[in-house]
Amino acid sequence: EDANGQFEMNWEFDDALATADKHSFFKFMVKSVAEKHGLKATFMPKPFKGLTGNGCHCHISVWDADGSQNAFADPSAELGLSQQGKCFLGGIMDHATALAAITNPTVNSYKRINAPRTTSGATWSPNTVTWTGNNRT
Repeated sequence: EDANGQFEMNWEFDDALATADKHSFFKFMVKSVAEKHGLKATFMPKPFKGLTGNGCHCHISVWDADGSQNAFADPSAELGLSQQGKCFLGGIMDHATALAAITNPTVNSYKRINAPRTTSGATWSPNTVTWTGNNRT
């Protein structure tokens, strides 16, 4: 991603359980390989004060039962987002404060939010509940 030795890992979309398994296995594998080479790997949100922290985000889509129609997509709508997608997004935004207890489960998580500018000049961490077509935080 942004800090030294930091990488973004992506894999092809899948159902929620398979994706959670991939996520857990990936973290286990990285830590195991690092340890084998006498190194430490961390997924802490903010391990170093002056460097960009680590994040973990997911992309969510909802499809109809046969998997042919994305419920959030509407090519004719502004930014291609359907009314159902806007309602879903509104629900996430309405409950964002409560969701923070799940998405930021440790004290270290909050060290990443509102962290001072890093060497790269970015924190890539959301600190407000907002939405735009290309909000990178």
